[in-house]
Amino acid sequence: MTKKDRPTPINEEINIPNNEILISVTNPKGIITEVNDIFIKISGYREDELIGVSHNIIRHPDMPKIMFKIVWNHIMDKENVMAVVKNLAKDGRYYWVVTDFVTRVDADNNIINYTAYRRPVHDEVKQVVIPLYRALCAIEDVAGIKASEKFLNDYFEDRGTNYDDMVEEIIVKNYDKGTDLGLGRNPKEAIKEMSKEKKQSFFNKLFGVK
Repeated sequence: MTKKDRPTPINEEINIPNNEILISVTNPKGIITEVNDIFIKISGYREDELIGVSHNIIRHPDMPKIMFKIVWNHIMDKENVMAVVKNLAKDGRYYWVVTDFVTRVDADNNIINYTAYRRPVHDEVKQVVIPLYRALCAIEDVAGIKASEKFLNDYFEDRGTNYDDMVEEIIVKNYDKGTDLGLGRNPKEAIKEMSKEKKQSFFNKLFGVK
């Protein structure tokens, strides 16, 4: 889909039920091969309009390019990564999701496909990422993606964190109470103390990854 063919964004949000998980699968080139029913419903496209086309069909212009570069760098290295994303529906409305991107490989460690598991995002989370994304988009419009990457690196360095840790913290904030996650009264510290394998298992269960 070219920019000319994209829907014109409108300032109206689609609310996703809290218990829903939107799933899509793409081949290694980013072409959609599978979608679940709730993904179809929220995106507004028919299944035949989604299968066989590039996943950027739902990319919203408010999303900075650097965020997708980070995601692609992870999944091409066969690493799972999570991101908070604003997507564009067929009718121009938008919807926010926190997404767990999973790379699947064959017995020879060749990439088979990428699967995205999406859950709805609470308003508190949007308040964290919207100003950051606006700043990154503004920088990209003027100076390009390298400048936005430097800004983002400086942003993390100033806060003593990194992209992965920021998203993990955002996911915890995505719930009204940390105890809903089974992590006790201090979920941030509980996640920090997990091993990499245990942490991935925890988030896989949270996102319904099979």
